[in-house]
Amino acid sequence: MQPMLHKLSAVLGIPLLELMVGCGVDPEALKNKELDENGDADKQATDTNLAPEHTIKAVLKLDDGLSGVKGSYSLVNCTGHVDATFADNKISLSDEAIGCRIAIASLKIGDRGFHISDQNPEWKTGDVLHFTADDGSLEALDVYVDHQLSSTPSLSENVYFTVSRSDAAATEGSKTLLAAGMDGSLAPNFRIRKTEFVGLSETGAGRFVFHLDCLKAIKPVAGVSPECNGMTLGSIRYLLVKDDFDSSLSFDEANALFSDHPGQLVDEKTDFEPFVAERKQYGGFVTRTGDEVLQGPDHLHDNPNMLLILQGPGPSYQFFNVDVVFTSN
Repeated sequence: MQPMLHKLSAVLGIPLLELMVGCGVDPEALKNKELDENGDADKQATDTNLAPEHTIKAVLKLDDGLSGVKGSYSLVNCTGHVDATFADNKISLSDEAIGCRIAIASLKIGDRGFHISDQNPEWKTGDVLHFTADDGSLEALDVYVDHQLSSTPSLSENVYFTVSRSDAAATEGSKTLLAAGMDGSLAPNFRIRKTEFVGLSETGAGRFVFHLDCLKAIKPVAGVSPECNGMTLGSIRYLLVKDDFDSSLSFDEANALFSDHPGQLVDEKTDFEPFVAERKQYGGFVTRTGDEVLQGPDHLHDNPNMLLILQGPGPSYQFFNVDVVFTSN
């Protein structure tokens, strides 16, 4: 069988890390700078002698780039007698239903399903709810409640939701070139979720800690090594180097860099960061702190452009542009 071609996985469009410099600014003050950062329904038996009086429509308003999103709905927070029927996005309520709110039970884009990740959502006007993909991928949706039902809805009252892509999704404009090594294993598949600037070395090199999320949720399983894209976290190495490659690293150049320096090996026990839906954290690892913290080239002012490179089995690679911008106060 012909070996699979070596290619390089690159992720571009990572937000810039901005460091403020100038008179009286202490780099230590810049530490930990981040780049990003149910009511019960009354379930009395339906009285078929009571005809529904209100037909409410749930309307999904979709942001640009989203189409074909469909929702399924439920009622929450109702008191009094409830006589409700559901058909598509129309909900009929009896005149005695009081305090009801319409909730989105699930969303679909084509065949892909999304479920709510918030605990005990209230679905009040102004609330923002978060939906994650059923398949565990990074893609996520945010739902803003533009208008919810009044406590006693009028005959013509509708409910409006705005659906947009969550900022948990990959950075807009980023590009990933999937690749494979000789053994057919895919390249690492991460995003930078958070960056911390932890100071300067004696030679003026920037010292950084990166939190990297897999682009698919990693949920801890007892006795099983956490994996991302078919590779265990403990098989991944990483380097932070000066960008002498015009942000276009070749496979051979990546090999040479790791030949000259083995980099850091992820410790899947101490470096692992698990899936946390509420924080839009999909699970991955954090680079080393303390004496083993990642350090860029000397004289950060003269060398603000760096590459963070991940090496997976094969070998295969993924790299990120890390660019520091200096501003004066």
